[in-house]
Amino acid sequence: MSDEPSAERLAALEARLRLVEDQLELHRLINTWGLAADTGNAEAAASLFADDGVLESDLSYLVGPDAVRSMITSDGQQALIEQGSAHIPAFPVLEVHGDEASASGYTTVFRHTEAGYEIWRVSANHWTFRRTPEGWRLTKRTNHVIDGGTEALELLAKAFDQRG
Repeated sequence: MSDEPSAERLAALEARLRLVEDQLELHRLINTWGLAADTGNAEAAASLFADDGVLESDLSYLVGPDAVRSMITSDGQQALIEQGSAHIPAFPVLEVHGDEASASGYTTVFRHTEAGYEIWRVSANHWTFRRTPEGWRLTKRTNHVIDGGTEALELLAKAFDQRG
């Protein structure tokens, strides 16, 4: 009996490693969003999105990296940065299915005030991704403030059906 791994076992290990690497890359992508938004790094924020990627929220609807770049450099976002903001994502529920993936979770945005930090927004998020030749990119991020309405609950419920 040989100590060499079988071709099937090696293939299974490679598939598991690829899944772990994909999950790490997707978590890095999700966490990069807040850092880019809070530092005003429009290029980093825009680079997360596919050319047809959508950033949808109760505040805006943006299509493509150029629109994301413009939002990051907008007066409203720059005012939030100057005040002191921190976009803090919770660890999302993430599923990878080949070259597509999705995640559901929360984001809390803090902003600095004279009294200290306050919570500005707590939002539900649903992210969808596509593997591209350049790596994983966002195809859609939907974000809705948790305000007792159904929109946020519907986004969170997607965690239980991560193919959409």
